[in-house]
Amino acid sequence: MDSTLDDAQHAYRESLRQFFRSKWPESSVRASMEARTEEEARVWRQLAQQLGVAGLTLPEEVGGSGSTQIEATLVLEEMGRALYGGPYLATVVLAANALVLSGDGTAGKEYLPAIAAGEITATLAFAGGGRDRFGAPAPVARRIADGWAVSGTADRVVDGASADLVLVEADTDAGRSLFALRSEDGLARRQVETMDQTRRLARLEMTGVRARLVGAEGGAADVLGGVRTLAALALAAEAVGGAARCVQETVDYAKVRHQFGRPIGSFQAVKHRCAEMQTRLESATAAVRHGARVAAEGGEDLALLASVVKVHATESYFRTAADAIQIFGGIGFTWEHFAHLHFKRAKSSELMFGSPRDHRRAIADAVLPGPPQGASGSALPG
Repeated sequence: MDSTLDDAQHAYRESLRQFFRSKWPESSVRASMEARTEEEARVWRQLAQQLGVAGLTLPEEVGGSGSTQIEATLVLEEMGRALYGGPYLATVVLAANALVLSGDGTAGKEYLPAIAAGEITATLAFAGGGRDRFGAPAPVARRIADGWAVSGTADRVVDGASADLVLVEADTDAGRSLFALRSEDGLARRQVETMDQTRRLARLEMTGVRARLVGAEGGAADVLGGVRTLAALALAAEAVGGAARCVQETVDYAKVRHQFGRPIGSFQAVKHRCAEMQTRLESATAAVRHGARVAAEGGEDLALLASVVKVHATESYFRTAADAIQIFGGIGFTWEHFAHLHFKRAKSSELMFGSPRDHRRAIADAVLPGPPQGASGSALPG
């Protein structure tokens, strides 16, 4: 039993795991890779309405449960274990958190109850697709008679081709601002091919799309910074769940696959590799749970911690998925086997919302002193 969780959290996690085992087997994963299915929509409605995942962390006044990042982490771990690529990441982690952090009560009352009830899906289009936190170009918003009009392009938008509500980061004269698109007129959505087929990304092209301002004009930087932090923690939690599935399946296989008259798990090289996979998993799990607790308690330096946790968890997931393929041998390289699906998910999660290099740069900027004044490479005039 996981000593970091209380009895209610254990029970909730077990309910989630049983749900995904029965409602989202590997056959469902593969069907959703080909096209959006009615089964996928039905599973999301059940998750939202029966297990309450859509409103789990939203305030009670908008129909949510008011739970913490700890419970959200359990949801994400089980989604990662099941390779679930449904609307949760885009709708809840990105869009709903952006609405909450914006402090815009009117927008919150308009959109959050429907999100909490699972009635609509949503997404958030970052400038630069969310990968570059260092000043990527954004769409531009201009005032019109009845609000705003947004023009420009947004890439790598999670669930951007299907979301009912689209929030967009855009530039105004006052700076980066957040907008909710109000019309499909002038909006072109195109799903893009990705390495990880279990998660859908899209390119949005906007030409004078009517929109409403969410929050203060020019006030999106802090809001979107907070969303990026929560998104990093979310991907880390998914990674821990995916890695746990890889370890479980690999160890089980090593017990029953025989070579030279004995299970391959009895050979030292395989045994050591399995032990290393488990060690990485436990370390990453501890990091993710710590990040969740700090987020739940409102601790300081959460953005820095989220960068550390994301790098550690996603890189551990990638190495574990790669090790799983090696231990499974030839079958691990086939399309029919599950291992390559985790391998691709792990690599895409490494790169989404900041690559390991981006996050390491952010960590270095936060903890290392800058060059002394007047030193070579400083910003001071020469």
